[in-house]
Amino acid sequence: MDLIERIHRWLARLAGSTPEPRSPHPTAPEPTTPEPAEPEADAGRNDLLFGAYTFGGVWQGEEPLRELESRLGRRLDVAQWFMNWSHTWDEQLVRTAARGGRLPLIAWQPKGLDVGRIAAGELDIYLLSWAAGARAYGEPLYLRPFPEMNGNWVDWNGDPEGLKTAWRRMTGIFREAGASEVRWVWSPNVNDQPRSEANRLEHYYPGADVVDVLALDGYNWGTVRSWSDWRSFETIFAEAYARVTALGEQRVWITETACAEQGGDKAAWVRAMFASRAFPKVEAIVWFDENKEADWRINSSGAALTAFRETLGETVLT
Repeated sequence: MDLIERIHRWLARLAGSTPEPRSPHPTAPEPTTPEPAEPEADAGRNDLLFGAYTFGGVWQGEEPLRELESRLGRRLDVAQWFMNWSHTWDEQLVRTAARGGRLPLIAWQPKGLDVGRIAAGELDIYLLSWAAGARAYGEPLYLRPFPEMNGNWVDWNGDPEGLKTAWRRMTGIFREAGASEVRWVWSPNVNDQPRSEANRLEHYYPGADVVDVLALDGYNWGTVRSWSDWRSFETIFAEAYARVTALGEQRVWITETACAEQGGDKAAWVRAMFASRAFPKVEAIVWFDENKEADWRINSSGAALTAFRETLGETVLT
C-alpha cells in the first residue's frame, strides 16, 4: 500500500470519529507597581527539569546547545526550538535535539493559517506527514502547537472553538497514525490579551484526553519598556498557575520564561525562581535564551550566569 492510499484510509477512518481517551516570544505582562528586592533564596527543589531555547540551536546543529551547556556546566534536560507549519517533518532536527538524553520540545506555530482551515481538515495531509514521521521516529517527542493562543500577537488567537476543534482533529490524526510517543503540550500565556471574557485561556482548553502537559509562558520585563515593572517569578506565574491547574491533573511545564537585567537583580531573581516551592506541579522550566526584546540570555551578565551555574549545581537536576 503506497503512502497516498494509506493517507486516504487514515482520513476515512478519522471522519466522524473522536480521539480515544488516554491515561490520566516573550510577551508583555500587565503593568504593575515595582516590587521589593528578591528574598534570600534557600536550596531549591531537586526534581525539576531545566531546558532552554537557545538562538540558533538545532537549526544550526548541536553546537549552540553544547555551548550553552558548557556555560552552565551541565546537560540540558529539554531542548526547545520553533517550527512553522510551512516546515516539513525533519527527523534530523529532532535527533539533534534529543542527543545525549535531552527531551525534544517543538513550539509548532501555524503562522498565516486560519485555525478554521485546520479544523475543517484542509491541513490533514500535512498533519499526517508529521504523524508518520513521529511514528517512525518512535521516541518521546513533545509538541507544543498553537503556543500563547490567548495572546492577540499570534495568528491563532480569537477563535477558541475553532482552535479546540483543530487541536482535537490534529491529535486524532496522530493517534490514528500510531504516533503514540508524542506528548501534547498546551501552553497559554500567563496574561489574556485582550483581557476579555471571550479570550480567557480556559476557553481554548481542548480537554484532558488530548493534553499531556499543561504549560505557561511568562517573562519579567523589568524596566525595559515604559509599561513594564520588575516582577518576581512567583508574581508572574501565580494566578495563571492556579487557573491551568484547575483544568486538569496533568503535570505543568513553564515552556518560556526569562528575566531582563534592567530594573532589579537578575541573579537574585534566578536563584529565587529555582528556590520557589509555590508551584508543586511544575515539572520543568524552559528558559528563552536570546538577546531579543531584552537580553534574556543566561549569560547576560557574569552574576546571572553564576546564579544559574551554582543553583543548577546545587539542585542536581537530571
